[in-house]
Amino acid sequence: LGKSETHLVNVFIRGVKTFIEWEQKLEAGENIDAVIEAAKPWEPSGGAAPAAAASSDPEYPPNGLTAAVKKLPEWIQLGCGNEEYICAEKSATFPGDVCPDKLPDLSEHNNFAVDELKKDPSLYDKLKGLKTSKGVTLAKCLKTGIDNKGHPNIKTVGLVAGDEESYTVFKDLFDPVIGARHGGYPADGKHPTDMNPGNLLQEKIDPTGNYTVTTRCRTGRSIRGFCLPPSNTFEERREVERVIVKGLLSLEGDLKGDYFPLHGSRSYAAKPTGMSEEKEEELRKAGNLFQEPDSTLLLSSGCGRHWPDGRGIFHNKAMNFFVWVNEEDHMRIISMEVGDNVDAIFKRFCAATEGVGKVLRAEGYDFMHNDHLGYILTCPSNLGTGLRAGTIVKVPKLSARPDFKAVCAKLGLQARGTAGVDSVSTDGRFDISNADRLGKSETHLVNVFIRGVKTFIEWEQKLEAGEDLDAVIEAAKPWEP
Repeated sequence: LGKSETHLVNVFIRGVKTFIEWEQKLEAGENIDAVIEAAKPWEPSGGAAPAAAASSDPEYPPNGLTAAVKKLPEWIQLGCGNEEYICAEKSATFPGDVCPDKLPDLSEHNNFAVDELKKDPSLYDKLKGLKTSKGVTLAKCLKTGIDNKGHPNIKTVGLVAGDEESYTVFKDLFDPVIGARHGGYPADGKHPTDMNPGNLLQEKIDPTGNYTVTTRCRTGRSIRGFCLPPSNTFEERREVERVIVKGLLSLEGDLKGDYFPLHGSRSYAAKPTGMSEEKEEELRKAGNLFQEPDSTLLLSSGCGRHWPDGRGIFHNKAMNFFVWVNEEDHMRIISMEVGDNVDAIFKRFCAATEGVGKVLRAEGYDFMHNDHLGYILTCPSNLGTGLRAGTIVKVPKLSARPDFKAVCAKLGLQARGTAGVDSVSTDGRFDISNADRLGKSETHLVNVFIRGVKTFIEWEQKLEAGEDLDAVIEAAKPWEP
């Protein structure tokens, strides 16, 4: 327990090989006392340091907080230790381990999970005593939806999975939530996959180059056999990091790069104190690295525990391929570049996803996936493809419409501020992406994105010219093959 299958077999291989070498030396009359005294079991080179190296330090997770975390507001610190996030200041008081007998008042809540509990209150009583084989409870899955009443920009799911089995043990709640979030996706639906770049629309989103800033394709992947980030133990998260980084460091060609743990993380032997503060700030300023968990959505889910240990980012030399490790998901794979060259971005995205998967399978691991839900991730909103094709686009006139969110939905899109789900836009710049993830293939969703954002830019130009678009917008529909 605590080490992977390949790790244990490598300990065996190296150990027995050493025994035989020692036997041969003894047959030759050599003294090997000093050699035996210095001997150690096999350990992977460049991998995670043993968890015990940090676990005994009272100023480091899991027993304490790092100096950097202690500089953050107290309401954030409370979610970065070893315990579940309880913070009265943010009304985050629902337990994350055992469900109380009765649900709190949900009359002011607005998310998909609470909607289902309001429709059928008996679901809570039916599921509150169940656990997955890894010990995940309904309380763990539901806490973020109870602690957070709603969101000003998007309707959140209000439910996370603590492990792969959560989706089956608590399916009576997850299935209707997934159906509501993914446009009526049925409980017996089959999810399609198509990552053939030849099936993409060959259309320029922004022919003038005046409206798009950067464009990216992003997906998540989870490693089968481990809990998901809301429920990872300290040691398990380190093992997830070790497995993923070993795969990433095997990538070649234009995907070849290096791994940088968050500043202050002690989990990675090759960089025992993580990346420099300057490197971290540079990556964040460019929008390529996730922030500390300053969202109560993440803190209540449990994804901030033991921060920053076991988290980091891999990137290639060209800085157009990134993999986030152990943020909200085990992996976030991102292909991006300046402008709107979706074809090149998607081709790199596909090659990277396949390359990482191939290396992991060679090591005896695989991604969480099934025919019904596609790729399994922490948040049900990302199930299926897990894919978000997005661009930072400047549409100040279109976004000034009071019905802008509804306009996005008409074309199968969603808008968020440029700094993430909890941010707002004040200058007409939005991160526009496909809204769906499940029930449609990767190329289908990218085509919805291409046609939708192209249409947005055309509408922005018409508004700049003083044209009225009400009738055009009323008749608009998302792309369909």
